Amino acid sequence: MPLTFIHAADFHLGANLHRFGTARERLQDAQFRALEITLQQAVDNRAAFVLICGDLFDQRNPSPGIVRRTSEIFSTCSHMPVYILPGTHDFLSDNSVFGPGKERWTGDNIIILDNTITSPHRVPGVDCHLYFCPNQSNRSSTSPITGMIRQNESGYHIGLAHGSLQIGGLDFKNDYPIYPEDIKKTGLDYLALGHWHNGRLEKHGPTTVAYPGTSQPISWSDPEAGSVLVVRLEDSGSVEALPVTTSGITLKKIEATIYHPLEVSQLLEKTANPNSIVKLKLQYSDNFNDKLEVEKIIKKWSPRFLLMQSDNQKPDEKPALLGVPEEGHELLIKAFKAELNHLKEADSPEHAELYEKAASLGTRIITGEE
Repeated sequence: MPLTFIHAADFHLGANLHRFGTARERLQDAQFRALEITLQQAVDNRAAFVLICGDLFDQRNPSPGIVRRTSEIFSTCSHMPVYILPGTHDFLSDNSVFGPGKERWTGDNIIILDNTITSPHRVPGVDCHLYFCPNQSNRSSTSPITGMIRQNESGYHIGLAHGSLQIGGLDFKNDYPIYPEDIKKTGLDYLALGHWHNGRLEKHGPTTVAYPGTSQPISWSDPEAGSVLVVRLEDSGSVEALPVTTSGITLKKIEATIYHPLEVSQLLEKTANPNSIVKLKLQYSDNFNDKLEVEKIIKKWSPRFLLMQSDNQKPDEKPALLGVPEEGHELLIKAFKAELNHLKEADSPEHAELYEKAASLGTRIITGEE
């Protein structure tokens, strides 16, 4: 009998997103909306369950409001089993959102894949077995699929992990490495991964391996992300993993060499969208003399976007982070240090000194001392 389920990861609920300024709250709402769409896709596709493969939350200890809002969304789909694997931002620990007390916000249908559940876990009412190993720190050189070996031939066998595939040019040894040769040995039908924010689908031996990508892009390093996977496994061994868009706000980079101001208008008109955050990076031809006109055009078009950020600066200008004038330094430094503290809380204690150094260097950069 075919099996259909939803594979999602990296919602990063509770992320501060200060770098997006006035668009911050809209983008945070879009993250929660992506979770709602994910659960609705599960219903629409008659999925047997939902897999969230790490980093549901952006920190180990999100605020009570973030947890409450997440719980309310899950309660709208109380008949659907949702399996949540701790990731690198929300790794499993005694004082994490997935630690003691998780029963206060998780319903009967929310199963945290922690140390209280044995791997492999048989999904009730479904001939399916889930293999997993929860992350217990934000960095590790140990593979999260160590020990995942298919235990019998019958039924479907699915692995969940949060880490980095070790493939050409993308191998990160302290980032929960996942080696292709180890995947082949598992004998699993499907390995559901999280951690990479761009989608990826490939096969290693008999195992189909996939990253769904983040559900709502929140970084310029992955502006094209924003989906979950609807996965269908067949008795014959065939696997279908179809991406479904869950993002409500798009991030788009515009990079171009400009010879005439009219080109700027044409670029912005083509991409104008009230649900779009745009980063504009223009280079000018050697004989270009209309930069003031370009600034007027950008100002005119800015209201047509949710937010427009620009990388453009005159050669003799002193760099200013996000274009913040001197009177805004104090506020920006406060936000920067708050963001660092959140990352520090989610990191291992031995890295504390690195965050202190980062705070000092960042302050000097913001104030122009560096």
